[in-house]
Amino acid sequence: MVNPKVLVATIVHIGLLLATNSSAATIKVAPGEWHTLSSFADVRRIIDIDDTLYVTTSGGLLVVTDPSGPRERYANLDGLGTTDIHDVAVDTSGQKWMAGFGRLVKFDRATSRQFLFFDNNNNLFGLYRVVDDGVNLWVGTSLGLVLFSKSTDGGQIEDSYGLFGALNPSPAVYDIWLNGDSIWLATSAGLAVADKSNPDNLKSPANWTTFSIDNFPQLATDTVRRVVGFESHIYLATPKGLFQLDRSPADTTITSVAIGAGVNCADIKIDSDTMFVYSLGAFGYIKNDAVTILPTPGITTSTVTGANNGVFRWLAVRTGGMYQNSTGSYVRFFASDMPGNNVTGLAVNDRGDLTALFFDKGAGTLRDGSWSVQTMSLFRATTAAVADRTGAVWAGTEGDGVYRLTDSSVTKYSNLNSTLRGVSELASYVVTRAVTRDYRHLFASCYRALNGYPVAIGLLDSLDNLASWDSLGYADGITDAFTGSIDRFGEYLAVATEANGLFRYYTGPDIRDRADDVVWQHRESNSFLRSDVVRVVRFSPFGELWAGTNFGLSRFDIDLGDGGRFVNVDLPPGIGPDITALEFDDRGNLWIGAHNGLARRDAVTGEIIVFTSLSGGLVSNDIRALALDRESGILYIATASGISAYGAAVTHPTTDPQNVVAYPNPFEVRDGSERLNFNFAGPFELQIHTLSGELVRQTSLMYWDGRNESGRLVASGVYLFVLVGNDGVTARGKLLLIRP
Repeated sequence: MVNPKVLVATIVHIGLLLATNSSAATIKVAPGEWHTLSSFADVRRIIDIDDTLYVTTSGGLLVVTDPSGPRERYANLDGLGTTDIHDVAVDTSGQKWMAGFGRLVKFDRATSRQFLFFDNNNNLFGLYRVVDDGVNLWVGTSLGLVLFSKSTDGGQIEDSYGLFGALNPSPAVYDIWLNGDSIWLATSAGLAVADKSNPDNLKSPANWTTFSIDNFPQLATDTVRRVVGFESHIYLATPKGLFQLDRSPADTTITSVAIGAGVNCADIKIDSDTMFVYSLGAFGYIKNDAVTILPTPGITTSTVTGANNGVFRWLAVRTGGMYQNSTGSYVRFFASDMPGNNVTGLAVNDRGDLTALFFDKGAGTLRDGSWSVQTMSLFRATTAAVADRTGAVWAGTEGDGVYRLTDSSVTKYSNLNSTLRGVSELASYVVTRAVTRDYRHLFASCYRALNGYPVAIGLLDSLDNLASWDSLGYADGITDAFTGSIDRFGEYLAVATEANGLFRYYTGPDIRDRADDVVWQHRESNSFLRSDVVRVVRFSPFGELWAGTNFGLSRFDIDLGDGGRFVNVDLPPGIGPDITALEFDDRGNLWIGAHNGLARRDAVTGEIIVFTSLSGGLVSNDIRALALDRESGILYIATASGISAYGAAVTHPTTDPQNVVAYPNPFEVRDGSERLNFNFAGPFELQIHTLSGELVRQTSLMYWDGRNESGRLVASGVYLFVLVGNDGVTARGKLLLIRP
């Protein structure tokens, strides 16, 4: 059951602190600032409110007033706190509310307010639907139904419900239909209805009537996406088609409604006196119990939702954005050219071009603010990426080997033209979990390589010549084919395995000469590795090997024991222990990605600072990959919800007051042990002021711990800092302090 707990946060847009979402301009991220890159192509709902379209997507909210005019885009940094938006509703007062991941948003273009939804384990969870009954809001979530008061204490959860008759407990609630005193729920476990006039009664499963395949097997699925009342019938949209439900005192019937060739019904919506149906393979409407299929000239794929603005119709297609037919034929409405939001890999070449891999959509390259798409014939998914010295990007895949991506070509390397090898069951199914390179060679790990050689090596200058390829495997000492992450430094290669630690391989100066090769297998049992399940291996700029495991972080110390061993690096609360990505900047600072956030470990002090979607500007806490643009100092962070860019070059000392920054910014203070740092070179006097100019703290310390002159932690808000150097040079700036 949902924990009835909510945290309220008001986000104020401050230009010096948070950059807005815009892939239409060159990406520039100042030190300590955040920027979000997201796609608006994955449309969930289109709602027409006062002749303005509100489009909810996996990349944020799109607002369209004039189809030929500018689009308003709102993402996590623009007051929403998330890009994962599912629904928008307007209440009786005209206030707009949005349901997104972990957040119910009271939407205002200037100062939106977020109400955070936590479960009993203090984790955010998904919100799918919001409906107003005039007094309260009913919210469908991934954990059941929530009743939210708009007026009590400015907004709070009143109650939560997870037991609906005979349905499985706490199902996801995808849709809510209020019909007088009745509340209907479309859930992942079936359909449910109850009398909501006394909300306390909704706690009892006995007060709910349910409909599922247990009592109506003709449904063929328990997943109900939408429930709508229309023309004395109740209609259900399900993955198995459209169904009509009719109730009488004597009987209840559920019958299938044929919509052309459509089977998988994505949405049903009522516009005026007509109900429109969006199904896989067909788009049409129902009126007076008659079904009419509508043509969609200009659209070659299935529609998932739509809206009519009174003049023409808008349609959204599966992961393909929106179309409108103002001129008769449907024309693509380009809201975003970024291919998607489920990002698996990142690479930055020497020109600063960012290439991102999208789970099942190939790759895209961001250059000068615009995306270009590289089409890859994917069997399943992309995995990891690395750029070589020519600017080309090498992309690993789940099933299709490795692709070489350039501005003008896409070249595939598989078991047919390289030493890449497929898994045991299918020779052509080449699973490349990771790629890396040195100046001359490409290295790729082949998961479960059928020939026992899981590391493929290619000479970058002549990869089209099969004779230039080589491989390492069982005969060379890499005795586990369940390989993953791989990295190269100097004459050493590190190869991670799924459950048997990692291999540290010395190749010598000639990678083809095996005479001087030495290989070590490091595990928990022989090297004090944190865990034998190694997710990622990475060499520092100085050649030190680090390993991220499912139980934390380890660093290899060559001077310990007989030939070296690993030393465990403790992570602070709130990050890990399952590590997903590692990246070093040029100063040796380590950036750590996990399923629950990002952390930075200072190369000098060892201090670790944690960034999350709440304490920083991350678009999602579930991090897939990291890539650093070493010229600009921008750290790119791949997630399942888009890409975050962070100005990571915040530690370079400067005497120029115009380049002085505070970091981390926003500055989250929990217990006063945290430190706000400054990149001002040399000693200085620090002053912290409120926006009105009131002095909060004055100290000769080189940091601020979030306390005032009396030693008490200050409240959340925007503060001014003033740094005065010994030579009188003065630097000023703003910071955002957050107290959870």
